[in-house]
Amino acid sequence: MSQDNAIYLVPLSLGEANEFLTQHTSQHKPMRGCKFCVGCALDGKLVGAAIAGRCREDSQALQIDRICATGGRAAYGMLYGAAARAAQALGYWRIIAFLPEGRPDSALRAAGWQRMEPADSSGRQTAYERRLMVRRRWRG
Repeated sequence: MSQDNAIYLVPLSLGEANEFLTQHTSQHKPMRGCKFCVGCALDGKLVGAAIAGRCREDSQALQIDRICATGGRAAYGMLYGAAARAAQALGYWRIIAFLPEGRPDSALRAAGWQRMEPADSSGRQTAYERRLMVRRRWRG
């Protein structure tokens, strides 16, 4: 189904999402598994992909593991919003994303996500938590 001059959501397989991400980013290796993938298209061409997987910290949460869009901020907002709605429909309590410091957060705010403040863990942190300190955590 094609729509003229409008970005719209499309279902993706993990292979299709990994292929799109490989073509447009070199930051990450392809994912081996996920809960679901969602994409967005413009004039019949894929312009964005997001891969959501299980969160390490909480079994009732999903995490956006990979996301990339060439269709601008509107595409990012659509992907974040669609991922949050899909997670809720699957029965997950929340969905989270980690955004590197310095990247614009307008797509997350437009999709209705909220920034989460880091919890005080009485000074003890795991290596995973220390690695995430340079990123901002968001909840959908």
